[in-house]
Amino acid sequence: MSEHTITDPALIKTLSAVRLGSKFTPELFEEVIENIQENYYTISAIEKAGISTRHFYRKLQNEPELTQRFKEAQMQRDKIRNAERVEKAETELARRAIDGWAEPVFDIKGNHCGDKQRFSDACLIFMLKKLKPEVYADTPQALIQNNVNVVKRESHELVSEWREMLGAKPVENEQVQDIS
Repeated sequence: MSEHTITDPALIKTLSAVRLGSKFTPELFEEVIENIQENYYTISAIEKAGISTRHFYRKLQNEPELTQRFKEAQMQRDKIRNAERVEKAETELARRAIDGWAEPVFDIKGNHCGDKQRFSDACLIFMLKKLKPEVYADTPQALIQNNVNVVKRESHELVSEWREMLGAKPVENEQVQDIS
């Protein structure tokens, strides 16, 4: 058994209730979890335990506690898998950006006459963005242009101007209280 053996009495009771009339048992569920933690793909882990995937997922639909545990096991497995993949990708990125690769050069007759060392500018840019984000990371730049002229005017002049822009009729002998 794994270090995550089910000890919760309520969960054991739930699994036992689910087991009635089916092949799905707490032991089989634990076996699926262990298979996933041993880096099996999900379907392979379920089938290795001797359960059909359809039956397994049908049983999980009604059991949120089991579903949560199942998802956690998958996430843990994927985190380990992805860490290795990311490391390999970063190594390849550095190789292409810094070391480059040899590209064959041919003459007009098709004879190989040497190699030219090529580098990837895009890979170098991504490396710099990761290694020194404060300098090379994409940061949104906003250009704000402010063309506002502030002129002290009488409030009745402003109100008249706004009325004219809005298409309202001008009011004669308008009394507007100055709020300044």
